[in-house]
Amino acid sequence: MPFFMTSLKFGLAITTLASPALTQDNFKPIKLAGTVVAANKTGLSYEAQGCIKSISQDALKLGKVTAGQILVELDDRAADLAIRLAKARISDLDAAVYERDFAITVAKANLSRVKEEQDFVDREFERTKILFQRGLVNETTLEAAERRKLDATFSVDRTHEVLESTKTSRSRARIALDIGQLELEARKLDLDALTVSSPFNGVLLNFDPNIGNCVSQGALAAEIYIPDEKNVETFIFVDQLVNIESTGVIIGNPVNVSRINGIICLGIFSGVDTEANLETQNVKTTIKLDSSCAKSMFLNEAVEIETLPANN
Repeated sequence: MPFFMTSLKFGLAITTLASPALTQDNFKPIKLAGTVVAANKTGLSYEAQGCIKSISQDALKLGKVTAGQILVELDDRAADLAIRLAKARISDLDAAVYERDFAITVAKANLSRVKEEQDFVDREFERTKILFQRGLVNETTLEAAERRKLDATFSVDRTHEVLESTKTSRSRARIALDIGQLELEARKLDLDALTVSSPFNGVLLNFDPNIGNCVSQGALAAEIYIPDEKNVETFIFVDQLVNIESTGVIIGNPVNVSRINGIICLGIFSGVDTEANLETQNVKTTIKLDSSCAKSMFLNEAVEIETLPANN
């Protein structure tokens, strides 16, 4: 019985030690042909229609641009005129608001004056009423005092109405001023839309504008990509993907990418399509290149790929 247990333990130990070697022996690296592509290409489009007024000569000659660099400017004469008109409109509306403010000041002063007059007429009516009750004045005099009291009350009411109407006019004037300011902002946006700028540091593709050419809104001006971010695209046959562990075609697994000059760059599988080509039965696969090596590689450069085991 002890001999049997010792043999069992010895057999398990041999099996455990042999498993990694078996896995390593089962790995069959594959070599593939691939093409270097930009990881993220961004299209730069014209936001407005117009005719090209100026072009960045540095961008045209070098192809390299910095964030915020103006690449193309369209004719902005009409947009500039629209901004000047909007500013003049704002000045006019601002003056209208000032007039309404002054009108409110005048209306408040009138209201204060007619209230004082009303107080005087009310006191006069009370005195006349007492005199009438004592028989010192006749009924005609009392009626005249009462009529003046009513006129003073009506004058106060009318002045209140004028003040409220003036306040409403001022509110409308302020709203019109706000609309005018928004209109100015819109015209500034229209002016900004006449320039094409670089959104980040990068390299331009298909950038060949000509001064005087007229473009339509939405037309493609150029494409831009970050030189440090490149991928390699390749195609793998379906039968090579059946046993991915033996070939190493697993997302996150490393690969060696060899250039024509013999330099080897490190990369990792970053994507495997889920659809195979119906005729060729191959699947598109993407490899992310190490940024230190990607910077020196050319777009559309042909490279050779060799898969590596995951624990390499």
